Amino acid sequence: MSDVRPLMLAIESRDLDAARAALARDEGQGTEPLPGGLSPLMFALYNGAHDIAELLRPLRPLDLFEAAALDDARRIAEILLADPEALRRHSADGWTPLHLAAFFGRRDAVLVLVGLGAPIDSISDNPMQNTPMHAALAGAAGEQLAPLLMGFGAEVDHVGGSGVNALHLAAARGFSGLCRLLLTRGIDRSAKTEDGKTAADIARERGHVELVSLLDGGIQ
Repeated sequence: MSDVRPLMLAIESRDLDAARAALARDEGQGTEPLPGGLSPLMFALYNGAHDIAELLRPLRPLDLFEAAALDDARRIAEILLADPEALRRHSADGWTPLHLAAFFGRRDAVLVLVGLGAPIDSISDNPMQNTPMHAALAGAAGEQLAPLLMGFGAEVDHVGGSGVNALHLAAARGFSGLCRLLLTRGIDRSAKTEDGKTAADIARERGHVELVSLLDGGIQ
């Protein structure tokens, strides 16, 4: 733990100079998995420390999860040609490669993964129990990637952990066009999360006033 802590702290504070100093003292910190198995590069991406992620990138070949999160389509294809079953594996924190590509808004990675047979409705192996479409909705390019995944046949009705479905997520982000699309696909606007909230309730709480009437069924 002490070997990785300086780099972890640098990543958490998004301090590129501190990350460089930590690696200068011990470059192994950049490749040694963190407690729980997450790679330092993925930890940097989760923390929004993209410049540190780029600093770490050359230290070893990307694994499939990192390649998906970084939109490295060539590396994805290289790995999967050698090991096609990797598509169905989960990362240390429970995500498939397609979940990660969708969450980080990596369109090219999504297209390559789907084209090579990634299960479109894989369930994450963590408490969120969600699909790649849910991951897209929570991530950087949800309005663009969620419809793309739906076009590939993604299920709209899946209910993840805490009773959250795609409409709840779209409502939380204020994605009005996507909410309309989900409703036309038959998603239940009255479905409630485990804490009793409909999509309209969530939109109201988040200040997406224009969505409330649509989600309450007042407008089409």
